[in-house]
Amino acid sequence: MRELSAQASQGDYANAFLILLAFALFATDNLVHYPLALMSLLGIVFALRKPGDLLQPAALKLLALFALIWLPMVVSLPGAVNPVHSSKTVWLYLHFFPAAYYLLQVCRSVAVYRLVCHGVVALLLFVAFDAFAQLIWGEDFFGYPYDGNILKGVFYPKQRIGLFLAVLAPLYIDVLRRWCSRYAALWIMLIPIVVVIVTTLKRSAWLMVALSIIGYLLVARKKRSHAGPEKRTLGIVLGVVVVVAVAVTALSSSVQRQLVTSAGVFSTDVDRIDSATSYRVSLWRTGVKIFMHHPWLGIGPRGYRSAYATFAAKDDFWLARNGTGQTHPHLLVLEVAVETGVVGLIGLVMFFALLVTTIARASDGPFLPVWLLCAGVAWFPLNAHLSFYGSYWATLAWLLIGIGMAVAVTPAQESSV
Repeated sequence: MRELSAQASQGDYANAFLILLAFALFATDNLVHYPLALMSLLGIVFALRKPGDLLQPAALKLLALFALIWLPMVVSLPGAVNPVHSSKTVWLYLHFFPAAYYLLQVCRSVAVYRLVCHGVVALLLFVAFDAFAQLIWGEDFFGYPYDGNILKGVFYPKQRIGLFLAVLAPLYIDVLRRWCSRYAALWIMLIPIVVVIVTTLKRSAWLMVALSIIGYLLVARKKRSHAGPEKRTLGIVLGVVVVVAVAVTALSSSVQRQLVTSAGVFSTDVDRIDSATSYRVSLWRTGVKIFMHHPWLGIGPRGYRSAYATFAAKDDFWLARNGTGQTHPHLLVLEVAVETGVVGLIGLVMFFALLVTTIARASDGPFLPVWLLCAGVAWFPLNAHLSFYGSYWATLAWLLIGIGMAVAVTPAQESSV
């Protein structure tokens, strides 16, 4: 990794701006794809100008991670139930690799890496305070309303704010810890994040933030040179999260209702479990039936929606509701099984094995591999939110992986981030 000069160059600022623009545009439905497309083109230019860089360890590991996800998608195409949609998904997916390669290359500059880390955390703080304002005053800085139930913030009307804050929690904690080494009182910045995540009422976000905190603390413990500070971080993070979460739960009737509803998953009544999981059991049943009929290669990426009506029960909740079912089974590992079969599951297992190994080895380096940890949380196999093969969530995952690989594999100069 290139050492940080006294001042970042104009190129460093331009690269950091492009990356931060992409993260900011996740608040929209589709605009994030424009900066990603530019990253992809720049990644191709980098590869053409210096093809030898593609053989560097970080690039080869990035290619391996990408291949473990993409190749099963290709293999599933001959049996796709919706060949047009699946083919479009598979071939458009290719642009994620050059985009991630671009991120790998530019984030090797400590200047760019530091700008991106601090910039993304600044964006998270803005998003949290904006949603906090929405919670208190009934509308956020942009005039988006709060319905008194699910907090949406800048992602209005989508229910995505909790997912993003939860996935990026390891980065937030790591950068905030560094800020607090100078200004200890800044730990108070944990409070708005926790309040917002709890009041989004997204159980997936609650699960992911728990995974993020556990993962961060496990990774941080391996860094022997910071054993003392990491222990203090453990106490502070857990203390703030627990106290704030309990306080918000005690004050919010919406959160209390969601917890009561969620308790239904421990019931022995299948119908109650289905209701408690927002009728995801119906989706999972249909997904299992599809997988049993197409176990090896699946039905093609994004094919679940096309096969749903054929395999769903006659009294299926979703068919009765909209006549078509759902676009994906709302369980990541089941989506992979249904759409790319056993081959896809093997690829996913190997992907996580490589990712976890990379994280473990990078934990003794100068930078904690928080970006890769965020990627692992985003693609945790039991996640039950956005589609694994959908372009929106895949864009986030490959941004995280590209940035993470820049410091996880390439030896870096010690620097304060």
